Amino acid sequence: MNRKLSAVLFFFLLARTIQASEIRAMFGLNLSKYLFADSNDSLNRQQKTGLDFGLGWAFNLNVNIKLEVNAMYNQGGTKASIAYTPESLVSGFYRNTSLALPIFLKYGFKTKASPYIAAGPEFIFLLSHHLLFPEKEEDFDLSDNTKKFILAFVAMLGYELPFGKWSLTAELRYSRWLNDFLNDPETEVRSQSFALLLGGVYYL
Repeated sequence: MNRKLSAVLFFFLLARTIQASEIRAMFGLNLSKYLFADSNDSLNRQQKTGLDFGLGWAFNLNVNIKLEVNAMYNQGGTKASIAYTPESLVSGFYRNTSLALPIFLKYGFKTKASPYIAAGPEFIFLLSHHLLFPEKEEDFDLSDNTKKFILAFVAMLGYELPFGKWSLTAELRYSRWLNDFLNDPETEVRSQSFALLLGGVYYL
C-alpha cells in the first residue's frame, strides 16, 4: 500500500512540475453499480446516482495529443434491495466516497473546437463506505472491511468548444475498478460507473 501510494504521489507531483498548458474545473453526476463475482439471489442491485467534481491539469505533447491529470472527488455506490424472506424486502443502498487521480492520454481530432477521446489508469483512495437503510434509520460503517486503495481503468469521450483563453467541455466517462475492494476473502466486489461532466478550461 505504501509503495503504491508513493508511486501515485510521485507521478502526480512530477506532472505538476511540468509546465501545464491548461487547467480545468469539472462538475457532474455519475451512475454507479457494484459488481459481485458470485450471484446473490437475496440482493437486488441497481444503479445509484452520485456527485463528481474536481480539477485537472493538461500538458501538450504535440498538436493533437495531451497528457491530463485530474484530482476528483467522487460519490459512488449501488442501490440494494435485500430479501430476508420471499415476502420481506428491505430497500437500502451502499455509499462510498473517494478521491480519484485519473491520468489520461488524450487525443483531439482537431486543433480548435473538437471531439476528443482519452483513456488511462485511475488511482482511487476510498475515504468512506456505508450501508444505509433509510426506512429503518440504520447506518452501518463498512470502512474497516474496505480496502483503502483501488486501481481502475477509465475511458472518456468529450467535446471542447474554445473561445479566446477559455473553453467549455462536456465529457462522458466510464470507470471500471480492477481489483476487489472488500477485505472479505469469500466475497469479491468491484464497481463500475458512467459519469457526465461539464467543465471549463483556462489556457495558460
